[in-house]
Amino acid sequence: MSDELTIHIYPSDCDMVGHVNHAEMLRLAERGRWSVLEKHLTYAEYGRSKLWAVIKKVEATYHAETFAGDDITIRTGLLSVGKTSFVVKQEIRNQRGVMVCDATFVYVTVSPDGKPIPVPEQWKKFFTPWTSDGGASAKE
Repeated sequence: MSDELTIHIYPSDCDMVGHVNHAEMLRLAERGRWSVLEKHLTYAEYGRSKLWAVIKKVEATYHAETFAGDDITIRTGLLSVGKTSFVVKQEIRNQRGVMVCDATFVYVTVSPDGKPIPVPEQWKKFFTPWTSDGGASAKE
């Protein structure tokens, strides 16, 4: 099973036009990624780890609006891993199954002095490998 988080959208999540805007959608996507990470380490443990993952690049495509009262499901998975970077993919769908946003986030792992370092082996297992059908692929 893929990593998923369902979030209810409240009026406070919407802008003055009445829908979830770009900045809020990225914040909700981040909540989906943290929900996956928290299965493996706490925020305090992450802070003490002396190595961090920082976002280098974001690509997001919006397909439909999201309004107060909607429930969205954020599916998160690992798309690829490089030497010092990894790519996380997310799809966000509403309760009717309509994709409202899909995005990729390129992370670089860095030391406390901000220098890129190799992606730790255990971090490669934090996210379920991405599959286009929504299921999990076999982990190595």
